[in-house]
Amino acid sequence: MSKLLSIVISTLFFSVTWSQEAPSDLIQAESLLSEKLNKLRKTRDDEKIKEINKSFKEQLASALELEGAFDHPFQNLTSIGKIYSDDKLVRVITWNTQFENKLHNFHGFIMKKDERRDKVHVVELNRVQQHYGMLRGQTVTHENWYGCLYYDIVDVKKRNKTYYTLLGYDPNNQRSSIKLIDVLYFTGKFPNFGYPLFETENGYQKRVVFEHSNQATMSLRYDERRDKIIFDHLSPESPSMKEFREYYVPDMSYDAYEFKDNKWRLKEDIIAINKEEQETVEMRTYDAENDTVLIYSKENEWQNPEGKNVPIDGGSHKAVLPEDLSEEEKEKKKRKEKRSKRKKKGFNGVSFTKLGKENN
Repeated sequence: MSKLLSIVISTLFFSVTWSQEAPSDLIQAESLLSEKLNKLRKTRDDEKIKEINKSFKEQLASALELEGAFDHPFQNLTSIGKIYSDDKLVRVITWNTQFENKLHNFHGFIMKKDERRDKVHVVELNRVQQHYGMLRGQTVTHENWYGCLYYDIVDVKKRNKTYYTLLGYDPNNQRSSIKLIDVLYFTGKFPNFGYPLFETENGYQKRVVFEHSNQATMSLRYDERRDKIIFDHLSPESPSMKEFREYYVPDMSYDAYEFKDNKWRLKEDIIAINKEEQETVEMRTYDAENDTVLIYSKENEWQNPEGKNVPIDGGSHKAVLPEDLSEEEKEKKKRKEKRSKRKKKGFNGVSFTKLGKENN
């Protein structure tokens, strides 16, 4: 049996099996939600968008209260984010609406399992638009949530309490985009965002915010193999633009956060190298124009951030090898000082639900 045929049969088997096991009220609710969501995405009039989204949100809130909703994949709702924590006790659902002026609004729900009471709490996130510069040291709740699309979640423990590290994205405006790392934790059933787990140059922060040019794509992802959050280092396109975040772009070097001693500790100037046996690596990025997440394969080749063609600072932001590489790997990398441009080989799929790990 060919691999493609096997995948098709497996997919059909999963769909049939799930349809048989899922409660009929959930299946019906998802069908109505899918119809409403498709209508929302096709609408261009601002007032109509608000009206349809309000109805969609009310229907989704009702559906999430149904028995079995926490584990139901809602696989037909492809343009909303649905991610689970590793301990399978938290589910985060977020989506955006875009208006004629290209600005966005954000909406979401947090689902929290209470295993002792055999209950799932559902809390709506109510956005209050705030400037990210004012949020670095603040804790916000579901009542004054800043709003973004969350695409990954990493569980960490501190003093026997679980904190959920979130990776998020905000298209922001026509000049700049936002990526952020935040911390979700709970007071009873209610979610809080922001906790001083991040060691930075300016002390401990409750969240880390990256603003960069809309003309560039910044990578921010959790590397499960190394247990680090790895991201592009950003620099201004020219020294004169240092004070303007909309002119910051990746400079071909990488930094990371590693959870150590109960904190996310910053490690600067690492090289994100994949396993030698991997010929390609799967990358994900948000396509603002098409309002979706793209998944594509990239050649597994190291790019030297100190090369003479580096557009930022002439390669002054130097990169060093991560300490977890073996001596043999270090020697191999020394012989690979040749840079290669990134090449997209073609898209493998589109998904808002599985960014960095399998959730279902």
